[in-house]
Amino acid sequence: MTGLIIDNFAGGGGASTGIEAAIGRSVDIAINHDPEAIAMHMANHPDSRHYCQDVWEVDPIEALSGMGYGS
Repeated sequence: MTGLIIDNFAGGGGASTGIEAAIGRSVDIAINHDPEAIAMHMANHPDSRHYCQDVWEVDPIEALSGMGYGS
């Protein structure tokens, strides 16, 4: 499967684990405003790029930088 996979409400990583099991690869980006939740997600999914911010505050251009998307 191609395309970008984003978990906008990443807690401990249960949804990301399900996505990974279904498609065979890690979530690309995980976002959560809670430091403890994102720390747990980071421990469970170290290959994802993590943002400890409100989902509305993440800059999509910055989030995609270095990932081969856009210019």
